[in-house]
Amino acid sequence: METGMFDLRALKYFVAAYEERSITGAAKRSYIAQPSISAAIQNLESSLGTQLFERAKNGLTPTADGEKLYPRAKALLAESLAILHGFREPPQREMRVRIQDDLPVHRAGPLIAMLYEHLPTMKLKLTQEGEAFDLKLVSESCRLDTEWMQLLWEEDYVVIVPDTHPLRFKTHFELTDLNDAPLIERPYCVLHQMFTQLLIQKNIRPDIRASATREEAVLGLVELGVGISVVPQSHCDGLKNVVIRPISFESDFKRRVGLACAATNIEMIALIGSMTKKLTESYA
Repeated sequence: METGMFDLRALKYFVAAYEERSITGAAKRSYIAQPSISAAIQNLESSLGTQLFERAKNGLTPTADGEKLYPRAKALLAESLAILHGFREPPQREMRVRIQDDLPVHRAGPLIAMLYEHLPTMKLKLTQEGEAFDLKLVSESCRLDTEWMQLLWEEDYVVIVPDTHPLRFKTHFELTDLNDAPLIERPYCVLHQMFTQLLIQKNIRPDIRASATREEAVLGLVELGVGISVVPQSHCDGLKNVVIRPISFESDFKRRVGLACAATNIEMIALIGSMTKKLTESYA
């Protein structure tokens, strides 16, 4: 490389290392191997005739020249991107995302926002059961052996009761309280069969008032006063005319949800890894 010359890719890797404060973080963010990041930064330092980072076991610390270069590098990269956009439209990538059937679409909001942050030009396609996918938001119990998964949140199940029903006065439910209770079934829920078997074992027989094929219908029926239902706690956001009560299970009856992809899809695993911290904070 000639003295005083450097490429935009080296600046991009410098910015990633500066913002991540580590070669490892920059490599994950840029989807390339760590040695490529290190080599690019070293070549950049050689071209500029200065050291840009202090390197230590706990990461990188920008030097004074590194601090000086950062805003200029950001501006130059932004300008180069503007030049490209001025002459051609960037290729649009299709991102196929499957949302588990018993998850309200709004629960995927933080994920979708994060995907657009990482892939601004992507075209989002929500796929159905049985269709090909790149990523899926799914319960841990539905992960296949051929899939890799990163958990995002864990939650309890609760009872939702119309605010006009006498059961609204109960502050806490036991399973036995569901005996003869007007229940709305959720047969599409991945834990429905386990829940049903649990009731049978306890000889608990709810009064089944309705059965729905999607979560929005169940929540709507409870709001209308048709009956009660047992749902994941996060599904209660924004409900009207409903009270929410905890319920005790003798076993560990929780829902654990995360992002999954094919275990061989290294690119998607890296993408999930780069989003995990912010996503877990969003879903906390």
